[in-house]
Amino acid sequence: MRKIIILLAVVAVFAAGCADDSDSGTPVKLTGNTTNKGTKDLTGSEIEIQAADFYFSPTFIKGGTPGAKITVKLKNGGQNPHTFTSTALGVDERVNAGESKDVTITLPQNGATEFLCQFHQQSNGMQGAFFFQDGDTVGAQGDGAVTTSSSAVTGDGYNYPN
Repeated sequence: MRKIIILLAVVAVFAAGCADDSDSGTPVKLTGNTTNKGTKDLTGSEIEIQAADFYFSPTFIKGGTPGAKITVKLKNGGQNPHTFTSTALGVDERVNAGESKDVTITLPQNGATEFLCQFHQQSNGMQGAFFFQDGDTVGAQGDGAVTTSSSAVTGDGYNYPN
């Protein structure tokens, strides 16, 4: 009996360590699964977001000034191409493995605004949001003001849709 209890305790600890962190403690509810790699406060006019296999880090960006222009410094640290896409923000940028891009966006006036990877949102929960307060809801407003620049572009040999 004692061996069974010890075995169950070991299995429980192992399962907790391997648990999927999708949707755990998300400050904004997004449709479907979300691979949550944390929240970061936006201070200043830029933020770095890493796209990796298969998540954004940070996943949620809190704060900033409503309507302010900010620079999102995208960096793909994964082995696969990803997109940084948001209909509300008017952005759809492909970022290949090893590539970095700077995208200037305009924060929403209120609520939350989702961003996602077109290739991996549905299958892997690769999505996140800009928001001002925990519990904000995702809206569809944006002014489409986006500019980009890129560096270290590398091909990956895959044929993904644009």
